[in-house]
Amino acid sequence: TSADFWREIVKVNGDAIRARHPDLEAKAGRPLEEWSVKRRGTEGEADVALDALFVINTPSEIQASVRPAHVDYEQKIFAGLFYMRLDEDETTGGDLALYRFKQRAAFGGHYARLNDLHEDKVVDYRANRFVSFVNSPVSIHGVTPRSPSPRVRRYVNFIAETPYAAFEIPRLPTIPRFAFWLQRRKTKRKGITLKSVAPVGQG
Repeated sequence: TSADFWREIVKVNGDAIRARHPDLEAKAGRPLEEWSVKRRGTEGEADVALDALFVINTPSEIQASVRPAHVDYEQKIFAGLFYMRLDEDETTGGDLALYRFKQRAAFGGHYARLNDLHEDKVVDYRANRFVSFVNSPVSIHGVTPRSPSPRVRRYVNFIAETPYAAFEIPRLPTIPRFAFWLQRRKTKRKGITLKSVAPVGQG
């Protein structure tokens, strides 16, 4: 969560951040490399706030996805996932799926309907694997359904966020959005048991 770590983020992801969010540097009045940095939740102002969250997804007795296809909130411009899978964990699923819309992008809140998406790539949940991406309306990702397991799912979540919304999320029309919300409430009660969508070229 240091300024040095932010500069490492910019060294690797700076061009992608600028491409997805071309107005950020103008808003800050300085290039990404010179942004002021603070740890998220601390007092004071900064161009960007960083955080590192140690996360555990609890064991489950049903096949379930902790987070289906979605984009992260509008202030977040960078996300990193450092997987810490247990050696004895033989559970299937729990991988990172990357999606794109088949046609026009439209979300119900921050979530997308699986039938509207193509699954472009799946990144295995594997020990010591680090995945990072620039968050934007096209950064659609989710966790694939995980089989019933007594094992926890472990990772560290790295976050970089601006003090304002960096983008807007295109929304579904009101009635389909409400219907999708009702569907999500129903599936949540059942553990969000979801089928995977077909990869590109197979659906």
